[in-house]
Amino acid sequence: MHRPPTGLRRLTRALRRTLTRHRHAITVRVFLNRAPHSMLDGYTPAAPLLLAYEYTVPAGRAPADAVILERAFAAFNEHPEHPADSAHADAWADKWLRSLSVGDVVAIDDRYYACHSVGWTRITAPA
Repeated sequence: MHRPPTGLRRLTRALRRTLTRHRHAITVRVFLNRAPHSMLDGYTPAAPLLLAYEYTVPAGRAPADAVILERAFAAFNEHPEHPADSAHADAWADKWLRSLSVGDVVAIDDRYYACHSVGWTRITAPA
């Protein structure tokens, strides 16, 4: 079996270390939209948002953003689909927060998504 040249192996290892360094967890933040008609109008850039909940997902087994968003929606609507999300759903309920709905925003690290009646749309970071 042929091995890549030593220089290429070193470069590959260095790149792998650089790209995975300090990446221990993904931060997920849930913002509730405080605009009076947000469930009808959806998210708007001027909407007042309240950081309602924050948690982390281990980076080593981090699922795609779409999976994280759907798990968050399920957990914060009182029907967690994954055993690890039950604790988040319980903490959410203990805070007496309303369910995650249209117009609310979920941030996954520095990527922001607005909840729609069906699915999610990536948005710029709210002001």
